[in-house]
Amino acid sequence: MTHTKRTLWERWVDRFVDTADPIPLFETADDGTVQSIEYGRSNRPVLARGHRMERVLREAGGRVVADHERQTGRYEGLVYMMYTLDGDAVVPRYLGKCGKFGASGTALNSNLKSVETNEGKLARWGYGRYYHFGDLSAAVFSDDGPGKYDRWVAELFESTDPIRLREPVYFWVEPWGVGTEGPYPDTRPYLEELEYQLIGIAFELFPERLLNTEGVPTNPEAYAKMRGWTDREDTRLSDF
Repeated sequence: MTHTKRTLWERWVDRFVDTADPIPLFETADDGTVQSIEYGRSNRPVLARGHRMERVLREAGGRVVADHERQTGRYEGLVYMMYTLDGDAVVPRYLGKCGKFGASGTALNSNLKSVETNEGKLARWGYGRYYHFGDLSAAVFSDDGPGKYDRWVAELFESTDPIRLREPVYFWVEPWGVGTEGPYPDTRPYLEELEYQLIGIAFELFPERLLNTEGVPTNPEAYAKMRGWTDREDTRLSDF
């Protein structure tokens, strides 16, 4: 049986993502505007992480940290996704990972250190610069974030004064267990491999919605048009 990319994606979502009770990425006010807080010595404004999002991320990161401390070798790190919903269908907007180890050796990744209390890094979703919330906030409030976040701003917000989302944005995270089956049947990808497998599937299905810049063509719009990729059901693995 030939599996379509859509089938792979839907099976992945069914296994891991609870769409019945999605977790908001941002903390929003009753009128739907995104709340902000002051952060750091300069009290610069940053977009506020959702309370539930922050809690589940800290809990997931804590499981990986405990695994590292006990040297049980259960988890490789975290895999996460920012997404929106089209009805009950998950539309991936950004996929990424936070490995258990640092760039070299077996020391704990600095992004996971003090994960229960760390505000600046927090498994790549911290308020510090060079982290998702910090750089996205810089793009919103001071127009000096890295260029890739300009597209995040354009895609996620209908306005920045006030800061209002185009649609609800959600977050999912999972500690990735060693030997867990990936989106492709009978495969057991390591964390870095898993990240690019998911990005590759998501880009083919949602080339105009996915905000990843690594693991996709440098000219995604031209590439998607050349391949005839749209949000369709007949894209098959045999295309490659």
